[in-house]
Amino acid sequence: MTRRARESVPGILISRIGGFVIFLILLGILNLIAGSYRGEIFLEVVGFLNANLGLLVLITAVFLVADLFGALQFPLNLPAPLVNAAAAVFLVEFLIRLFGLVAEISGVRVFLLFEEFSFLIYPAVFLIVLIGGYAVLFTSAGEKSGRDGGDTRSWDEIGEDFRKVFTEILQKLREEFGGK
Repeated sequence: MTRRARESVPGILISRIGGFVIFLILLGILNLIAGSYRGEIFLEVVGFLNANLGLLVLITAVFLVADLFGALQFPLNLPAPLVNAAAAVFLVEFLIRLFGLVAEISGVRVFLLFEEFSFLIYPAVFLIVLIGGYAVLFTSAGEKSGRDGGDTRSWDEIGEDFRKVFTEILQKLREEFGGK
């Protein structure tokens, strides 16, 4: 399986923000066309995009932050799966709203089932993306330590390192708050 090359922070910023600016320009053009074109479905789609513009900005911003964390080296990229999971929930919210629009336009009410089961869909998406993200993160971190010519470490050794870090943190907290 080939891994995607790690993008640079400036590359992420330029591509993600540039892509969203292009989307905003296209939405502006659609709004101009909507002023003269009177197709009912076209107007509903443009109205839907306008009404959900705030959610789309939020999705773009959260995915941007996740990609920026993902571009960092191993211990600094630990928040990336968590932020990606949150962004995925926002994306699913947008898709459920889009299914509602499709149900309204087409008259097929089966799409509304997604809204009714959204209380199950959101946590499921969050957990799947979170677990998958950390699985990829930790397996790629283990592969990199073996590729760089360093010692190949077992999961037991990595787990022991995490236990030591948490033990030191707890010990510092106890010392800070007066207990020993």
